[in-house]
Amino acid sequence: MVAEIFTLTNLCPGGIIIKTMAKNTNKRIPIKWIRDGAKSAYEKQSQCWICSGRTDLELHHTHSLTLLLDRWCHREGIQLETDEQVLAVRDRFISEHHQEIYEQVYTLCNQHHVRLHQVFGKAPGLLTAAKQQRWIELQRSKYEDGEQYRAPSAGSWFSEFTGR
Repeated sequence: MVAEIFTLTNLCPGGIIIKTMAKNTNKRIPIKWIRDGAKSAYEKQSQCWICSGRTDLELHHTHSLTLLLDRWCHREGIQLETDEQVLAVRDRFISEHHQEIYEQVYTLCNQHHVRLHQVFGKAPGLLTAAKQQRWIELQRSKYEDGEQYRAPSAGSWFSEFTGR
């Protein structure tokens, strides 16, 4: 979220346009308030969904909370310009997105979480949620079948087929 928002356009003598800035008075970015409200009900598992590893575990939402909040605010016509405004709608947002926040999540080890974001990007779009779920399930089945992740060797991926 942008910390400063253009609110007024003034025309000065000589036709020069000056944009006056209004400060966003949020002390924290809104998504942090949302995450804080949701955290108490998270159920992080004790092992990675893919490899059953028990160290460096992280929770992965297949729906980016930031993108969900942005879409919801746009759809509802809500502007979150102060911490108080965020707190006033936080429980409603969490309630309306219960499935995305609490059910469409995976506990992953750091290695698999990083790999997922290498495939889908830092902030995967909301329309990629089903693809992320399929990818996670595919990685799990590969791991169960003994096809563990192998770091790419030097050269391009094409070199594996051409021997170059």
